[in-house]
Amino acid sequence: MNQFFDENHKKEIARIEELWENLHDLADMAKKYGIDDIFQDNGAKILQQLVYLNFNILLGREGNDAISARGIEWEMKSVNIELTSGFSTNHHTNQHIIAKYRKVPWSFAIYKGISLQEIYVLTPRQLEPIFAHWEKQLLEDPTRTHLNNPKIPVKFVRQNGVRVFPIDTNNPIDPDSIY
Repeated sequence: MNQFFDENHKKEIARIEELWENLHDLADMAKKYGIDDIFQDNGAKILQQLVYLNFNILLGREGNDAISARGIEWEMKSVNIELTSGFSTNHHTNQHIIAKYRKVPWSFAIYKGISLQEIYVLTPRQLEPIFAHWEKQLLEDPTRTHLNNPKIPVKFVRQNGVRVFPIDTNNPIDPDSIY
């Protein structure tokens, strides 16, 4: 361990200052996309997805996450596959939320740590087996008002989705083309 403000500690301080300075450019770009803090709520990852998908953010905590150049609203999810194998949804998934989810296409970004590996897009029809399963769980137990953050498996997304990232430069797929 370094001693406080010895030569090694000073080198680490200089290194973090240099690296941090470069983050200002990323933060400035994020502000243009409506993201105020790249360190809050996966801001930097959301920015990266917005750029690759050619989306704009929809502000606010309620409703869908993004809108495409053609005006289609999207639900966006991401996962770090080093930590979990399913995409989180909503801590209070109920019939109303499921109905909302059925109205828009979805993007699913798969990360390893902070490295974006893949992005898939799915229509509500492709996600219907998931939605129907959640509904069945709610209907089987009439005392249950909601599901606590049901997951969408990465395996399901890879098997049923259309991969749009990495972008195939010979045949790029516009996410809107699935909807």
